[in-house]
Amino acid sequence: MNLIYNNKKIEDWIFENIDGTSINYVSTCKKEAWLYIRKISANQLDKNIQMGRTLANLRGEDKRDIFDILKFDKIDKRKNGYVVTEFKKSLKNSNAGKMQLLFYIYLLKIANINVITGVLQSKSKKLKVEPNETNFRELEDKILELRELIFEKTPPKVKFSKTCNSCGYRDYCF
Repeated sequence: MNLIYNNKKIEDWIFENIDGTSINYVSTCKKEAWLYIRKISANQLDKNIQMGRTLANLRGEDKRDIFDILKFDKIDKRKNGYVVTEFKKSLKNSNAGKMQLLFYIYLLKIANINVITGVLQSKSKKLKVEPNETNFRELEDKILELRELIFEKTPPKVKFSKTCNSCGYRDYCF
């Protein structure tokens, strides 16, 4: 990506404004992302929020934080580079997980760390995520969507979907 925003390289702007969760949320629901980037908390008693926290704690011993905003679940060194793995409760919304994982891979790429592939994994499924131009263009679109949301004064209208039932922010919508 070679974008410029307000006379800054997009990479600098990303480090200041975006994290993996915001990429995941904008890929799922723009209102969820709008609330999250404004530091409005999801319902912490929601069973899905608690499950995510439990998963993060279980994987904690494998977690590697290279940047404050880069909190992927696992990284393995291979002969030609690294494999980054992101664990999810389920892969019902695999595109959101894919975008989050690509975001982490992109940030590693900026840091000159060679990632040969990414793996999105749930208890029952495993998806390979390739760090290629097509995927990075899709990620770039999500980053641009987030940039627009950051400057919107009011939240986007909700488009009900099956993911709303398990969203920790659903109380803000319905």
